Amino acid sequence: MSKRAMPSVVIVADDLTGAADSAARSVQAGLTAEIWLETSQKASEADIVAVDVIAVSTDSRFLAPEEAAQCVAKTLATLTSLFGANAAWYKKIDSTLRGNLGAELDAMLAARPTSAIVICPAFPAQGRGLEGGRLVYAGAPPHHLPTLLREQSNSPVGEIGLATVRQGADTLERALQERREQGEKLLVVDGLTESDLDTIVAAAQSEEYILCGSAGMVAPLAAQFASKGDDLVAAPAQVPPGPLLAVVGSGSATAHAQVAEVAAAETMRVRALDRDWYGVDLVGAKSHPVGDWLIHLEPPADGMELDGPVARAQAARLADLAFAAVDRLQPSTLLVVGGDTAYYVLRRLGFERLAVVEELQPGIPLTVGVDRAGCRRAVVLKPGNFGDEQTLVRLHETVQGQ
Repeated sequence: MSKRAMPSVVIVADDLTGAADSAARSVQAGLTAEIWLETSQKASEADIVAVDVIAVSTDSRFLAPEEAAQCVAKTLATLTSLFGANAAWYKKIDSTLRGNLGAELDAMLAARPTSAIVICPAFPAQGRGLEGGRLVYAGAPPHHLPTLLREQSNSPVGEIGLATVRQGADTLERALQERREQGEKLLVVDGLTESDLDTIVAAAQSEEYILCGSAGMVAPLAAQFASKGDDLVAAPAQVPPGPLLAVVGSGSATAHAQVAEVAAAETMRVRALDRDWYGVDLVGAKSHPVGDWLIHLEPPADGMELDGPVARAQAARLADLAFAAVDRLQPSTLLVVGGDTAYYVLRRLGFERLAVVEELQPGIPLTVGVDRAGCRRAVVLKPGNFGDEQTLVRLHETVQGQ
């Protein structure tokens, strides 16, 4: 198979599952992709030419805004030194607008000051859209994205409504250009459907624009590059057979409803970890049990924040237990739920990069990587609030049925 000299797209996400869901959408669109847990290591020439898309996590969602901006700036400097200015940049943000949106977008503009950023966080495959500058889905936070950006950013903000998008790419392109000429740098564009996202990507093809959104807009962006490729398909990565260990650290109600369905189905041995779990031996001293396991934190107490320092501390402690469980159970596949959980578990195990094999469900990739011990394992990464109640049951069936 012939390989590209450089990646076509470089995705900069503020957490690991955000990098993962974007990489998954790229593969679904026909490109090859790799997830980088960090950018401090030097990439060899072989690494650079091997994939079309590189998705990097800055792990900056819950930092102070100034620190988040510094992380993004440092990551962009490293990526530019590796790949030059030829790859298209995509700024991945959370589809529920968590994180340091303004500070991180300002850092993107500082790296490419002549650009404007076109922003649409819609993810239709997950039932999420943007209309009138507001998120559209059940339970959406009452944020008005242009107002949020004006509060967080030093850059002028513009808005383009759904009616303009629905008039087609040429009309939207003119509207974007008019706002750029007025000095607006952060351009919020409404979108509800896959067709809307297609239109936004088509209208923002100029090098004057950086695209920014959830994983939803990655698919049409990747499709643009896939259509220009050589129509050659990489040989599928081999997923190692064997048991599965699921680690669920997300505190979201969605994730806990999914765990309950796994327990009811009795397809895995489920172990809940209460608040005194830190010293627990998961499966008993000197035992080497077979089969698939799911370990999870109990639902958070009423009023406890699902994000922030306490949640990250819990995720770090859970990673220690997951490390011990991997040593005892020797799973061939890890299914990790929650961005902080994924970051700490995979770093604790020593993964540096993950090659995306396929997208199992919208925004949920099956990947393969090598841990610090030299063991090759499959890794499935799922954001905590993605999917319906049966999502974990279906993921388990899919992975173990391969």
